[in-house]
Amino acid sequence: MSNTAYWRKLEEDFISFLTATGYTPDRAKQYMCTMSKLINYAYANGIEAYTAEIGVEFLKSEARLMYMHQHDNRFQQTVIRRLDDYLDGERYSPSHPRANHECPESFNDVYEKYIEKLRSNGLKHNTVMQYQVFLVKLFQDFVNHGIDTWAAVNAQALTAAFSRSTNKVHFARFAKRLFKYLADEKIVRYNYSGILPKIHYFKRIPSVYSNDEIEKVLSSVNRSTDIGKRDYAILVLAARLGMCAADIKLLRFEEVSFEKKLIEFKRYKTGAPQRLSLLPEAADALSDYIDNARGDSAEQYIFLTSMKSVQRPVSVGVIGSVAAKYFRESGIVFGDRKHSSHAMRMSLASALVAENVPYDVVRRILGHEDPDAINHYVKLDVESLRSCALDVPTPSGHFAEYLTCGMEGHANV
Repeated sequence: MSNTAYWRKLEEDFISFLTATGYTPDRAKQYMCTMSKLINYAYANGIEAYTAEIGVEFLKSEARLMYMHQHDNRFQQTVIRRLDDYLDGERYSPSHPRANHECPESFNDVYEKYIEKLRSNGLKHNTVMQYQVFLVKLFQDFVNHGIDTWAAVNAQALTAAFSRSTNKVHFARFAKRLFKYLADEKIVRYNYSGILPKIHYFKRIPSVYSNDEIEKVLSSVNRSTDIGKRDYAILVLAARLGMCAADIKLLRFEEVSFEKKLIEFKRYKTGAPQRLSLLPEAADALSDYIDNARGDSAEQYIFLTSMKSVQRPVSVGVIGSVAAKYFRESGIVFGDRKHSSHAMRMSLASALVAENVPYDVVRRILGHEDPDAINHYVKLDVESLRSCALDVPTPSGHFAEYLTCGMEGHANV
């Protein structure tokens, strides 16, 4: 029997590492697909732990499959090489495969203490890794420009590094926390991050659907099959309770109380406790899946893959595919709106706002810790915004003439 916990942690840690070192979500998802195949190979062959030799045998097994295109096989080889590098303790950067990711010696002592403080504050592993990448890049930039002591770090040095950074949004966010720590510990004289400009970047208006459209999506699920029962339960948790894909993926039996009609868990993104009412529709969907479709697996997580022989917890990618599938099958014309579990979550927020539920209550239901998240919900409150619209003034003067006669003869307009 394979070590399920080991393989699951290996996959999550590897994908988190890739994300922290600059991989896009889409690229990380592609790597996750190969990792899923590797894990299925391990399950099928009773392999307890990964080695470089296991990676070679996996690639040979995949190469023998008739459906495998040469391009796909080369990509799998790349994934296995990156995995081997990661487990060997090497740092990989997509743009510079063998770039130096060591912290400069003159800054290393503070670097290690700061990273340990972040961990002790409860930051998630992948968040800490993002800070590590930022710090090493920042300190290397300092050294490359003649700043190799803390005494030389000042406002001018920080703003110069900021001007050279390729991701100024992340730079400003990470620097704010870092320099507060440095000032509190008397490592630098002042918290120089206050001089960095506040970066504004475009946030797309969330994709939302009407209650009727969400109902069409849910109704398109064939609940007479085992897969349909699972998929329906997943969609109901997103659409009715506003749970995000990562929290649905990690939902365990011990976190659901049918007697108390509650779901209590810690949010994957923030680690903050979340408590949701188990609405009758969600309770019925979960019970139907658990009692009639899930099987007798001892796995602690509720939602499992559909493969009866090697069942394991679903991935976030599976949940995304489930949502996209039923959006398409519902017949809804979604245009440029996203058709995902997150869109269902945002649609719930929109429906609550339309019912005049206070923004702060909506924020807590969706599990957002940041009070500024309230500003995001204003974009969903379309009907209230309409009530603020001003009447269009009656055209007059040259503008009225233009509307009546057109531009001809009005060159001075």
